[in-house]
Parts: sequence; structure tokens; C-alpha cells
Amino acid sequence: MDPGLFPLAAAAGYGEARMAILANNLANVNTPGYKADQVSFSEVLDQATGLPSITAGQYVEDGPGPMEQTANPLDVAIQGDGYFAVDTPDGRRFTRDGAFQLSGDGTLVTSAGNPVLGTGGPILVNTQAGPVTIDAKGKVWVDGSEVDTLQVVTFPAGSPPTKAGGNLFNGTGDTPVETPRLVSGAVEKSNVSPILEMSRMIEIARGYEAYQKLVQTLDQTAGQTNDVGTV
Repeated sequence: MDPGLFPLAAAAGYGEARMAILANNLANVNTPGYKADQVSFSEVLDQATGLPSITAGQYVEDGPGPMEQTANPLDVAIQGDGYFAVDTPDGRRFTRDGAFQLSGDGTLVTSAGNPVLGTGGPILVNTQAGPVTIDAKGKVWVDGSEVDTLQVVTFPAGSPPTKAGGNLFNGTGDTPVETPRLVSGAVEKSNVSPILEMSRMIEIARGYEAYQKLVQTLDQTAGQTNDVGTV
């Protein structure tokens, strides 16, 4: 096999991997608090072939998503750093999803159904006692009486949380935010830009076509070389 095919095959493979990531981003464009995944590439020398090879790494675009005013008294968005702590079947996780609602038993949950954690665990309210609201400090009120406070946490520099699926994150070393900056009646939307992701997908598709043409050209050239001297 022509050694020149190795980097082309690797590039095509990474293109497919990046396409899958972009497709997942687009699938979550309407997921509250979702952060887009992206791929970074670097070129290193392959010791086996003596040719340059491409390595890829995945990272999270952790910039804020647009804030949407909903006027829903249970919705709340974080301004700046911070994550809501939630309870999941896999344990304590973190999210920017502030599209909260009440389950049938009065538990405050995210749009995915994960219980939202307060100072004493999952937040449970008596919906029969009156209207439920959340203020800009994360305090949960029922008919004017405070019942709990949302857990809003940050992470130490150099130890950012990592993706745990969907809009959930894993993290260690979290510390409570004493005075969180929240916006009541609003939700942070996904930070995925559909236009940008589609343009990236088109770019990858064009690059993939170019790789295929180069492979065909190298294959044809190799065939012609083998025919030289043949009677």
C-alpha cells in the first residue's frame, strides 16, 4: 500500500468522527443548558511510518448560550459561572438546565426529570399551599414562604466539569456559590449555533470528497507504475 494513503485515511476517519459530534450538537440545539462538543487536531510524526499523522482531542465549548425569557416562575438561568446540582440515577451531577418543573409529588425537577438539589437534598414543595416561585438568589418560595435554596456550585480553576451525557456534567471539588447571579423567569438555551454547525458539516463533506479523489489518484498512479515495463 502506498504510504501516502495512511494520512489520507486517517484524515477521512477523523472527519467522520467530527461529523458525528456535529450531528449530536445539532440534535441538542433545543436542549436547555447544552454545551457544544468540538474536536481539536494536531499533527505528530508517526514513528512506524516516518510520516506525519493526525491526532484528535475532544473539548467542550463552555461559553454561555442565549438567554430566553419565559415568564415561567419555575425557570431560572445562571449568569456567569456556576452549575445547578441535581440528583440522577448515577448520582450527583451538574447542569446549566434551569427549565424547572414540578413532578407529580411536588419535587422540583429539570426538563429531563432529574430532581433539583437544595441545601437539604431534592427540593420538595407543597403545591397545594400556593404558587411556587424562584428568586434571583436561588431561593424557592411557596406562597411567600421560603422553603429551600438551589445548590449552585463552581469548580476550581484547572478542574472544569466533564460531560456526563446530554446537558449533564461530572465534576470534583465543587464549591457552593454564596451569592449566585440568577435570572428568574428565564432559561439558558443551548450554545449550539445551527448555522455554524451546518457550515462545519459542509466543510467536512467537501474535505471528505477531496480525500476520496486523492486516494483514487494515488491508486491510479500506483497502477500505472506497476504497468511500466510490462510486456
